[in-house]
Amino acid sequence: MDSFFDKIQKQIKRMTESEKDAWILSQVKILPEWKQEDFYKSICGTKKVIDMPERGRIADFCKKVRNGDIVVEYETHYVEFDDYGHFHDDWEHDFYDPDNAMSFISLVFRGCHNLIVLEEFEMALEIMDEMLGLEFSIEDHPDTDDCCEDEFMDLDMAVCEGLLFVDRGELLRDYIAACRNTVQDSKTAAAKIVSVLEMALFEDCRLDRCITITDKDPLLDDIKKRLEENLEKLKGESAEKSKKDGYYHGEYRDREHIRHMQTMMEYFKSSEKTEKIPEKSFLRGTWSQIKDLIMQLMDEPYIDDQLQIGEIWNITEALIRRGRFDKEPWEVKAHILEEIYENDYYDYYGIYDPMKDLANAICTNREENLKRAEIMMNAGNGYLGAYAAKLYRELGEVDKCAEYFEKHLGKEEEPYEILLDYYKDRNHEKAVEIAELAIQKCKKDQTPFFIFLLQDAKDRGDEAAFKKLMQSVHRRRAVRSAEVDKIF
Repeated sequence: MDSFFDKIQKQIKRMTESEKDAWILSQVKILPEWKQEDFYKSICGTKKVIDMPERGRIADFCKKVRNGDIVVEYETHYVEFDDYGHFHDDWEHDFYDPDNAMSFISLVFRGCHNLIVLEEFEMALEIMDEMLGLEFSIEDHPDTDDCCEDEFMDLDMAVCEGLLFVDRGELLRDYIAACRNTVQDSKTAAAKIVSVLEMALFEDCRLDRCITITDKDPLLDDIKKRLEENLEKLKGESAEKSKKDGYYHGEYRDREHIRHMQTMMEYFKSSEKTEKIPEKSFLRGTWSQIKDLIMQLMDEPYIDDQLQIGEIWNITEALIRRGRFDKEPWEVKAHILEEIYENDYYDYYGIYDPMKDLANAICTNREENLKRAEIMMNAGNGYLGAYAAKLYRELGEVDKCAEYFEKHLGKEEEPYEILLDYYKDRNHEKAVEIAELAIQKCKKDQTPFFIFLLQDAKDRGDEAAFKKLMQSVHRRRAVRSAEVDKIF
């Protein structure tokens, strides 16, 4: 970014005034009609960021949300059978955004990020303060079978329900940067930063990537003091509620909030003595380009071969061909891996394959791949846990692999095969138990499990069990009986 900026600056210095004017007018001629007014306002200086809604429009939007003029809709239905004819027997719900409010919010937050880049910190802080606390009234959809338990939807709930797409870590970093560069009083700045850190929207953000504070930073003591005060207050309020109601609806939420605040306390107490100087990273800059393209895709009503998708594929392929990932700081790699896995390889934007290739390429040694497996395991998605378990197995951590699959056995053969291979030389009885369970659960190919059980019966000299198993082999479609006959 810096080298590009320097290059443009040098070029501007070389241009005459008439050349600059000619270039501006040439760009105006090819500007889409819907962007012309925003471009004009930018030239006039009344608009700092071209693609960002104007300040008055943002204020009007927030007022409408607070007044209940802009809402989200809730719809739920009882589903007896799913689309595939399977018995489902559960309620399914959806939230709708009839006014496209969430796209507007995403646009505003991206604009705030650009304001930070332009060092317009005061304006960015003012807008983010207004937006972050928004709560939408939840209204029943005309076709719903039941009402929503919640009256309001905050931004965290909007993200969890898939209505709002924002980079939480970047948003938190932007807010902290705006606050530190705008609010002069240390206590006031600490109070604002702590109030945002406590928001559910930012609970899963990595503090070490969003805020760096050393023991010499005047904010440190004020942040710790504010956190201690808020933590004691929350503990007292929670205890009072529990005492009064025995068990109350928000008890779990309070416990999670207290845990989150204690984690923050630990972080600020263990702040490093010297401030880290960010390492230069080609990977960080390239990932920022990819994220910008993904953010553009978020505003699309549907995904259908947009130009941004092809560009992401090309950038990723070039990045992998370039290599040199061993020169990149682990913190950058970890951040990228977390984003890729937590967003399911961004599959819903048509870029699953390049994201998977990038995630597989950036770790260059066993230690990093072990950390990658841990990140994958913690991402909370079922198939990612299986990927992580297999990666642990490739890296020789077979105990971790077996531990995962033993807790996640279903109808697929592979987990049973992995566990059978793991236990057969460690715990023969457990291996037999796994094989017997497999022939009950697996429906596609039971051959390896029957082979193991037949060999076990043969080794034990149990002719009755052997005969019974062979009869079962020839009755089942899921067994390759010819292969079994060839062995026995």
